[in-house]
Amino acid sequence: MNLASRYNAIPGISLGTKIFLHLRWWLTPYARMAAYVPKTAKVLDVGCGHGLLAMELALSEPGRTVLATDHDVARIALAKQAADSGKGIANLQFDVSSGSPVVDGTFDAIMMIDFLHYFSPQQQDEMIAKAYAQLPAGGLFLAREVNQQGGLISKLNQLYEKLATTIGFTQSNTVQAKENLSFKSQSGWEAKFAEHGFKVRSEPCSSPIFADILYVCQKP
Repeated sequence: MNLASRYNAIPGISLGTKIFLHLRWWLTPYARMAAYVPKTAKVLDVGCGHGLLAMELALSEPGRTVLATDHDVARIALAKQAADSGKGIANLQFDVSSGSPVVDGTFDAIMMIDFLHYFSPQQQDEMIAKAYAQLPAGGLFLAREVNQQGGLISKLNQLYEKLATTIGFTQSNTVQAKENLSFKSQSGWEAKFAEHGFKVRSEPCSSPIFADILYVCQKP
């Protein structure tokens, strides 16, 4: 099912946003990422954007409960309307985050997909540490980031991210993101997550035109 189609009938949604969401759906392996999450998990999706991953998580396994948050009020509004279309999605909740992007609570799995590079290294450490504390033994933390050393494709991906924050397509409320995004190499992210106590494995997770790496981290 193409979940981007749930946005098509939303009143006032721009053609550009529709095109972006359909492209993102076809270029991003949401089902593959969701498959790592246990079928009955309580899940937090941090920086969920328009909510495509959150909807995939909830719809693919009704036994999951999913809380998806983002500071972008407009994107959360669209995500709620998309989720409410048809029969709705009873096991999914969208909220606007205020203060710390990582809300309080305990979860079986925490997702930070295409998210951490908007923050300074210190802020990254704080959020990873909080996520670790919120998970039980065996809990999962999944993050996806552009590999800084991924060659020309990586450089183009980083340029796109910088442009998106500069023109306001990707809303950021951090000075860090507006001035200098914090990317790392694949080994750099692996070391970062391991420093916080996670067992880490990583794998390419994107279409050929992106240099994204998925980090599957488990709390011992």
